[in-house]
Amino acid sequence: MWRCTWSAGRVTGIDTGEPRVNPTDSAGEPVLITGIGIVSPLGPTRETTWQAILAGERAGQQLDPGTLGLAWQGVRNDRLWQGCPARRTSHQTDPCGTESFGYEPFVTDALTAAREALAHAGLSESGHERWGCVIGASKGGLHEAIPHWMHTHDWGPSGSFRWLGTWPNAPAAAVAQNWGVEGPVLAPGAACATGLVSLIRGAELIRARVCDVVLAGSTDASLQPALLGCYHRMGVMSRSSDPLAACKPFDRDRDGFLVGEGAAILVLESQSHATRRGATAWAEFVAGRSLSGASGMTSLDESAEGLTRAIHDLLMASGSSIEAIDLINWHGTGTRQNDRTEITALLSCLTGRSWSGHSCAFKGALGHLMGGAGSVETALCVLALRDQVVPPTANLAHFDPELAAAEPHQLLNLAASFVHHAQPQSIRTVMKTSLGFGGPVATALLRRPG
Repeated sequence: MWRCTWSAGRVTGIDTGEPRVNPTDSAGEPVLITGIGIVSPLGPTRETTWQAILAGERAGQQLDPGTLGLAWQGVRNDRLWQGCPARRTSHQTDPCGTESFGYEPFVTDALTAAREALAHAGLSESGHERWGCVIGASKGGLHEAIPHWMHTHDWGPSGSFRWLGTWPNAPAAAVAQNWGVEGPVLAPGAACATGLVSLIRGAELIRARVCDVVLAGSTDASLQPALLGCYHRMGVMSRSSDPLAACKPFDRDRDGFLVGEGAAILVLESQSHATRRGATAWAEFVAGRSLSGASGMTSLDESAEGLTRAIHDLLMASGSSIEAIDLINWHGTGTRQNDRTEITALLSCLTGRSWSGHSCAFKGALGHLMGGAGSVETALCVLALRDQVVPPTANLAHFDPELAAAEPHQLLNLAASFVHHAQPQSIRTVMKTSLGFGGPVATALLRRPG
């Protein structure tokens, strides 16, 4: 098993104990987060979502097939159909006149989030070759184009436009076109780790001085009967009859998640560019690492070697240590396997020592936003840094003691790291983790400016 150890602030080897050089990301241009936009099941904006999180609200609900579009026609309504649909305002159906993209929700959500993020950053300029766009999705648009064809077998006059909305790069293309982005336009796909991978890639473009500004994030709208049926048969969706209490990250009674929708776009900006225009930095994107920890298309490595290695590499890249992490935001899907893997990785890095930081997971409140999860959750981490507060972990009533079975002396500290109500706390650093089907593993470290 991979083991991470530290001595006098230095990272040592894995299992061998040999000292290793601390390569850091500081050699490149520092990356700041200057703007945030969110569309989520708890609200159509950044602040409505954040205040709902702090208040302990939860988004799970019974889905009504009659209100969910063509793909749901003829679908029987029973308890399988639970989820966390995004809360959208009426003007968000086409925020930038995007008819060419077929009004797919995963496109319009990204456009809405991008508009809010740019306003938050105080950026009104556009059409710059030093701007980039990295917006991922775990899949293409499924709400309009394909159901329309299945029911009519005719694309109609706007058929080609509808088809464009099925492309996974449609959100990135729409955002780039609406704001005149002339630098790299990328659309990463890494399953449920897509959002964090997109942010990492965006930060790399700035650190390498390819871009001054990158609109980075992800989006997803997966409330479709075929997808929900697949997740249900895979055994990863909760079978609870109460959608509000269905997803219970790290709880002893957890049995899966509910699928949600949403998007987040973050404005990543080089420190020099932000300084020149007098921008406010909400956080520094210190470092990020992504790799593969696959043991199968839908299973995780029970030894957690991939995630342990990603955390180890992240700490090396940032010149940090596990003891210095004030808050960890876990992927926390509420499945038996995922939550066990994440705690196993943390225990591997602690190597018997205790950790006094805090933990949180957002899927009990938001549902699992799939490709949108990593960016929305990272955005919420930035807000936790801004407001100096540990967010509550919804539906976590009894921390599962089996998660600490290998090191039972860690149980009390692990359980106490989660809070049931928003708790004011001095927070300097936040670590974010994301995992996905097929093996993508990503970690990132955020730091409060100043």
